[in-house]
Amino acid sequence: MASRVVKGGPALTEYLNATKSAEPLYGDVQKHVLEKAMRPSGRRQDVLHPSEMVKADWCHLAAFHRLRRQAEPAEKRRTTFTRENIFQEGHETHSKWQRWFTEMGRLAGDWHCRACDQIFWDDQTPTCCRVCSASRRCVEYAEVPLNADPLRIGGKADGYSPQDSALIEIKTLGLGSLRYERPEFLERYMVETEEFGKLPDLTRLWRDFRRPLPSAVRQTQLYMYLCVHFEDLEVDRTVFFYDFKSTQETKSFTVTYDEGFSEPLIEAAAAIVDCVKSDTAPRCNINGRSGCPSCIEFKEQK
Repeated sequence: MASRVVKGGPALTEYLNATKSAEPLYGDVQKHVLEKAMRPSGRRQDVLHPSEMVKADWCHLAAFHRLRRQAEPAEKRRTTFTRENIFQEGHETHSKWQRWFTEMGRLAGDWHCRACDQIFWDDQTPTCCRVCSASRRCVEYAEVPLNADPLRIGGKADGYSPQDSALIEIKTLGLGSLRYERPEFLERYMVETEEFGKLPDLTRLWRDFRRPLPSAVRQTQLYMYLCVHFEDLEVDRTVFFYDFKSTQETKSFTVTYDEGFSEPLIEAAAAIVDCVKSDTAPRCNINGRSGCPSCIEFKEQK
């Protein structure tokens, strides 16, 4: 039997800590999850991902290197059991909402057949596999591919409803998300308690949460641009569905398409692709000649 290996770094520390768990089964499941997390993810490295493009620290030079080498920088994958647990919870939330929309016949997109392992497009819930005619039970939703091949942009939206001319985005909201993206909003609802110090007033916080997080809005604007200009999908808005982790309450929000929002990102992508074609590295747009952490990681691999 092949030995199990987890590479050094934070993941190795977490893995070794799992071996010290007082309950062996708990330690074993942590090690199992971390081993899975360190395997190649299958995430495409030959495209620009919208989720990265919309970040304030998106480095054009790092993007150039990744497209050119089609590889992540060394030690890019860092994780913990808690982080993987959060990711899995998000996947489960996606599956739940997508299952409901599928039952309603409101989802269009790619569908995957487990019987023949083929993917096909359908504008509504298919009654069988379009490739091998396997029963509906063999077919699962595979989301909405959004690609701009000339610009080497590739991503996926959580859903698409042709009847509503809308993309669908499914999100979970936790205190960690707010702490990272809207710390000033979270701080507004922190209250002092005698026994535990500062704690968030979850009822008031959720009541006053009235718009999607900024990164989600930026990403979906780019998704809608791809729909309109490259995928020929009729889209004029994105509908967000948020699950609040702390209470399992839900909310929805609508963001309308803004044509001009994504134009600077599209121009940057075109410039990066031109640099790849000419094999001429652009300057780091984050920190000039010195470089930023993202592109320095690539330089250190030389």
